[in-house]
Amino acid sequence: MAVALVAGLALAACSVVLLYAVHTNLVDSAQNTARDHVEKAASQLASGMPPGDVRAELPDVTMDTAPLVGSSSTTSADQGASASVGTPTGTMVVQAFPNRAPARTAVITLTWALVPCTALMVLLVACLAWYAMGRALRPVENIRAEFADITAHSLQRRVPVPDSDDEVASLAQTMNGTLDQLQRAVGRLRTFTSDSSHELRGPLTTLKARLELAVARPDRAEWTAVGKEALSDTTRLEDIVTDLLLLARLDAHQPLKLQPLCVTDLVRGTLAERYPRQPLVLIADPDSEPDETVLGSRTALTRLCTNLLDNALRHAHRTVTVEVRHTEREVTVEVSDDGPGIPAPDRERVFDRFTRLDNARTRTEGGTGLGLAIARDIATAHGGTLTAEPPRTTDGGARLLLTLPAEHG
Repeated sequence: MAVALVAGLALAACSVVLLYAVHTNLVDSAQNTARDHVEKAASQLASGMPPGDVRAELPDVTMDTAPLVGSSSTTSADQGASASVGTPTGTMVVQAFPNRAPARTAVITLTWALVPCTALMVLLVACLAWYAMGRALRPVENIRAEFADITAHSLQRRVPVPDSDDEVASLAQTMNGTLDQLQRAVGRLRTFTSDSSHELRGPLTTLKARLELAVARPDRAEWTAVGKEALSDTTRLEDIVTDLLLLARLDAHQPLKLQPLCVTDLVRGTLAERYPRQPLVLIADPDSEPDETVLGSRTALTRLCTNLLDNALRHAHRTVTVEVRHTEREVTVEVSDDGPGIPAPDRERVFDRFTRLDNARTRTEGGTGLGLAIARDIATAHGGTLTAEPPRTTDGGARLLLTLPAEHG
């Protein structure tokens, strides 16, 4: 309706301008014709042609005697053209009036032609606009209908992408990308929920069985041993819940309290405080400057280092080596051990939550299966990376490489 209204107003304005131009042109042409006829008649009379012959040749010219002095010619829109001319019989006034009838006829005829043509053009424009807009918006409606039908139980479906390379196609591609991210997030959440339930069920079942057995036979139960075992199960549950809460905060992208930190000092302090008697070797870059720091959270980075060191100590045979290197743009911490190592196909999978390699980890010897996942999330939150790299020697062993952007990089 808006397009039809605008088109109708535009065509009406054009029609009015056209009618005015045609009418003005025809009236001017009639006035010019009248003036030419008056000038021609005056010239013939001045040359001695009889008035009757002049009137026969120019029937629209009127001649009359009048006391006009001199010889002149004038033109008026109302009176037409007139001129006075001296003849042998005396002074005569020659007049001619423009014929406006053709102009009026032409305007009326053109008006009757423009009215239906304008209406037809408005109708045609409205139909074309309706068709074009419907064709353009049809993919949007298909996208809307498909997106409305997608639920949490059918996230594998995608909205149709039209063949046209326009904004609608870009919208559909963006929505499909969003659905991909949503599907991955939901799948990760479902896996995380299932794994969390499974991990929590083990210690809870063990704790419940021990307590039920002790209560069923209170006179035979060794309550000190039962208490120690229950405390061990409770500690394990506490560790799992603590890790889950930390992962939830990392997933929520809660802001960290960042401050300039010297990674070498941070690693050295962690080793001295938590691993005073462990077979750990620290190799620091001798050329590093004291002000070579990273911008990070002390608590989070300490937890990251602790997770890496706990993982390495759990699998090492004799020694764990920690090497800190500095460049202008980044700080690298490499944690390697002389244990069984990580097979190449599993070097990315070890960072999945609740992942334990068959030969390297068990529930009795290993942790919660969240340590490396938490470490990678902390590294990512600091704009860094954490990867499992191939061993430097043929003796094997695991090698985890942490890279953090330097503050001055």
